[in-house]
Amino acid sequence: MIHSKLKELKIMALLIPIVGIIIALIFASAHKNYQEVKIYYILLSGVLNTAGIWLGCFLIVTFLWQKFPWERNPIKHLLIEIVAIITFVFLFGLFMYKLNLACKLIQRQDLLDASMMMDYFVSLLITFLITSIYEAVFFYQQWKLNFSKSARLEKDNIEAKYETLKSQINPHFLFNSLNSLTALVDDNNEAVDYIQNLSEFLRYVLKSRDRELVLVRDEVAMLHKYLSLQKARFKTNLVVEVNVREEFFHYSLPPLVLQMLAENCIKHNVISKDKPLTLTITAEKETICVKNNLQKKTDVASTGQGLNNIAARFAYFTNQEVKISETADVFKVEVPLLTVEL
Repeated sequence: MIHSKLKELKIMALLIPIVGIIIALIFASAHKNYQEVKIYYILLSGVLNTAGIWLGCFLIVTFLWQKFPWERNPIKHLLIEIVAIITFVFLFGLFMYKLNLACKLIQRQDLLDASMMMDYFVSLLITFLITSIYEAVFFYQQWKLNFSKSARLEKDNIEAKYETLKSQINPHFLFNSLNSLTALVDDNNEAVDYIQNLSEFLRYVLKSRDRELVLVRDEVAMLHKYLSLQKARFKTNLVVEVNVREEFFHYSLPPLVLQMLAENCIKHNVISKDKPLTLTITAEKETICVKNNLQKKTDVASTGQGLNNIAARFAYFTNQEVKISETADVFKVEVPLLTVEL
């Protein structure tokens, strides 16, 4: 990234003086006002004018690509860009006109006369040309990024599916589930509920493993199934609070993300009568937060691969990052809610 910025600055440092000098000579030959002015004043004015327009275009295009990306808001991007450029060129042209007057590079004239209008029109054309160059560069960079993401996603999807199945349907999890089921067989209602939750959860895992995104509504429903299985195992030693209101249900997530985050908390923390684990899942401001009180197990090593896979899956759909934070008492993971249509 730094190398790319330095390269871009070098190109700008080379092109701006060249373009500025050419434009200044063209304007000087076309206007009598410049004929009695020393040439180096004219060239300096041309370079300053070009530098200002170039920098303005760069800032406008960069801001719009960050705030209103083409793939999401093409009409808004285009309309704001046109208005911003026209306004910028007018204000910057007025500033340069006042500066030239102050430096006596030109004589005072009517701002609306033919030559001034022609200068404004030419400046506008030059600005749109520079803007088009920047837009083309951003399009090319975005295409390269998306191509790279697609190739990486294909690889990550294979790994993520394997990790998902391995972490969700593994002998250890099934063994614990069957042990809990054995202890519940004398109580028919609890046994039936447990079997139904286990069956629905495993069915959801198999159904969603080939999908890139699922609705938050479905994720939360299956999270309740998964947590009910874990609470049957840990009883009151596991305290769970899920607070995801219906207003967030229309968003989407990669499948089993919430379950993987919950399992990560359970896997790496001590859960006992003396040290109950409190797991909180909340949604607010277009993010879902999975948080637990920190009481790490000493006999379970963490490679971080599961969280890395989750971050990689989100990176394909959004520029918003998965935020992971840890204090002495709390471990927290925040994932963005996606608005990608299914």
